[in-house]
Amino acid sequence: MSQYREAEIAGDHNEVKRLEAVHGFLEIDFDKRSEFQDIVDLASSLCNKPVALITLLDENENWIKVRSGVNYQVMPRRTSFCQYAIEKDEITIIPDTVQDPRFDDNDLVQQDPHVRFYAGAPLVLGNGLKLGTLCLFDVRPGNLDEIQKSTLAVLARQVVFLMELEQSTALLQKQMQDIKAKNDSLIKIAYIQSHNIRQPLTSIMALVNLIKEGYQQVNDEWLHMISEATRTLDQRIHEIVKESLAEKDIKALRFSRMVEEIEDYAILLLDSEGNVENWNKGAEILKGYKANEIIGKNFSVFYTPQDLLDKVPESLIRQAVLTGAAKNEGWRLRKDGSRFWGSILITAIHNDSGEVIGFTKVTRILAKQD
Repeated sequence: MSQYREAEIAGDHNEVKRLEAVHGFLEIDFDKRSEFQDIVDLASSLCNKPVALITLLDENENWIKVRSGVNYQVMPRRTSFCQYAIEKDEITIIPDTVQDPRFDDNDLVQQDPHVRFYAGAPLVLGNGLKLGTLCLFDVRPGNLDEIQKSTLAVLARQVVFLMELEQSTALLQKQMQDIKAKNDSLIKIAYIQSHNIRQPLTSIMALVNLIKEGYQQVNDEWLHMISEATRTLDQRIHEIVKESLAEKDIKALRFSRMVEEIEDYAILLLDSEGNVENWNKGAEILKGYKANEIIGKNFSVFYTPQDLLDKVPESLIRQAVLTGAAKNEGWRLRKDGSRFWGSILITAIHNDSGEVIGFTKVTRILAKQD
């Protein structure tokens, strides 16, 4: 392969990379930062030229992102002066366009506005890619002195710095939004997974506690209920590992229906502060609350004013923490204010470190108020 062809291929590759970079920077909101306009106005003033622009050059258009002296927003690439300026590392100056054969058929030169002077400092990234220019125009021939040239070059570097800063800020904001969205999704998934595990776990612990405390004799029906709850818990753990969120939702609903069938006992799951996290159909029937009315509230709402004065709920929680379980019988309140005499059993739930992380609470009605 000839050296010319190798250079041509390398040039094509660089142009592809340059265009990718241009497209990325075209997404910047240049109007968001007043510094861009300040630089353009300063370049026009210091160099004594009526028009100053920040441009980005893509395949077909020359995008005028910031302007002073004109109102154009985009021009065809074929008429752009910047297509020549990005070919050089230094400033491109055209003192008189009518003396340059490259502009013999350029509409901007041969027609209104009859451009006669151009100066463009390339906007160069750290990797050497040139995105466009900080450029100056005049309808009269002219030039720049050395101080003006140096100033234009410095201002062009400041434009690139601000552009990269804006792009980095936008990228960081997007990453933060993505992280927040992922975290929100993970929180929702974790909540659903925790809910799905706690439902069968609550049922198992409550049923076992009822048998341990002599409230219920072990028979085939209860063994089946415990076996079914255990199987469901095992299945749920496997599902969480391997299934999608949508599939979990469907099966969680199926399991909820099974738990709701236990109507003889109010089975509640409490957090470490005694707030209701979950409950079954039996609790809804016995206490008169819908789940959305009670979840998040403290279980003390079921106790009479006298019990609250005597701090009975707090005493039961402390006892469950110290001994693992707490029993109590007494009047309990329904949502409508009516009372029933109930027997309750609160059992502490521990983590692997032995810390109490919550409680199960089982209530059985013994008598209704006359």
